[in-house]
Amino acid sequence: MKNVLNQLIQLQELDFALSEGKASSTKMPLTQLEDSIAKILKKLPEEYSDRYKRLRQRVPLAVVPLVGGACAPCGMVVPVALVQAVKMGEQLQTCPHCGRFLYLPETMAKQAKKIGSRMEAEERPAAVGIARFSSLNLMMPKLAATTPEEAIAELAQTLAKQGYIENADVVTDLALKREAIIATAVEHGLAFPHVRDVEGGGLTLALGLKEKGMDFGAPDEKLTKIIFLIVIPAPSSAFYLRLLAGLVRTFAETDARRALLECETPTQMWKALTKLTRATIP
Repeated sequence: MKNVLNQLIQLQELDFALSEGKASSTKMPLTQLEDSIAKILKKLPEEYSDRYKRLRQRVPLAVVPLVGGACAPCGMVVPVALVQAVKMGEQLQTCPHCGRFLYLPETMAKQAKKIGSRMEAEERPAAVGIARFSSLNLMMPKLAATTPEEAIAELAQTLAKQGYIENADVVTDLALKREAIIATAVEHGLAFPHVRDVEGGGLTLALGLKEKGMDFGAPDEKLTKIIFLIVIPAPSSAFYLRLLAGLVRTFAETDARRALLECETPTQMWKALTKLTRATIP
């Protein structure tokens, strides 16, 4: 049964990658993803493939982690016996509330408890636009990295240093595993490495710039200069696709990319990002 569960998880990753490709209007080979999805569906026992397809018609994620004894997206605390059954893996288990397939991840990225400036931010008026998902202290105008692996690690370290995630190494490793499925780079020098099913907190992004660019595997084979590292709690998966579409729409414009890449300081970056996304990230 563990093999079936692993196939379902792989299927979901490919399905989500396909959704990302459509949301970003990228030139990535979506047909290749569709073929891979069809092959896995054909291998699965019919009862599980049918259930998976029904779930995907109504929810973004059909296979979800148990976090603290609860279904990550719906928050339903499940019986201890069910947790043990998921751990044993002898049969596939589903959430009694939402019907999603359940699994226990070997490693899981966690968002840290609010500290420092984040605690102070709670006393300010509610954020709007891009400020709901990022902040000045997550802007990096001059990445030292020269490779995608280094860039992801550098951005993850910033998220950890600023108190947004607990373990930068875990986030880096999970983001690189996602890159191995298909590159998250799109046209116009943009890349969106990310980690989904993060435990706790809200959808958060760090932004780094690399003026010289780096090979991130973009479909147009151009160098990537603008890199968003995004951590996504399971309940935020659907909204992540809308955020992705808004960011791609913003920076498809040459003038918008130029305005961001000309920034020399985090403050300049934050002001530019806020202004440029005002119409696309409400």
